[in-house]
Amino acid sequence: MKIRAFAMFLSMTLLAAPLPVFAEPAPTNPRAIVSENVSRASFADTLKALREQLTADGWNLLAEINLGERLAKKNVVIPGGLVILEMTSGGNTVPLLKNEETRYVAGLMPCSVAVYGMADGRVIISRMNAGLLAGMMEPRVAEVMGKSASQLDASIARTLSRLGS
Repeated sequence: MKIRAFAMFLSMTLLAAPLPVFAEPAPTNPRAIVSENVSRASFADTLKALREQLTADGWNLLAEINLGERLAKKNVVIPGGLVILEMTSGGNTVPLLKNEETRYVAGLMPCSVAVYGMADGRVIISRMNAGLLAGMMEPRVAEVMGKSASQLDASIARTLSRLGS
């Protein structure tokens, strides 16, 4: 009887234990994994201003992929264009990459921001919603991802502000 009572006590204790809490709840909207902003400026002006702002804010631009040009060769036209900027903020990520226990986040790097045009003339800046994803990560990684996401969002906000958007 003592074993049964202990087992019941243990199971009740485990059931009453708090569940892990994530920074943000799982999205009900599948598009929530992506953050988007609309620019009022032209595609070229938006791309130029974003490049300049990211550099000024300390992001290291690693690559610029003109996917619009590549798609045009396959007869797929993206109005205005589509360019992906790949970047890193070494100050945030170096501690995670130095540590073998958190180095797995390398698969999520580098950060990418896409600038693309729409048929109605809008220009969109999109990127992964790293703040949402951070809520699913262990605390050390979540903190860095959240910080990087905030910094990237701020860079995009400054870009849009400069463009009058």
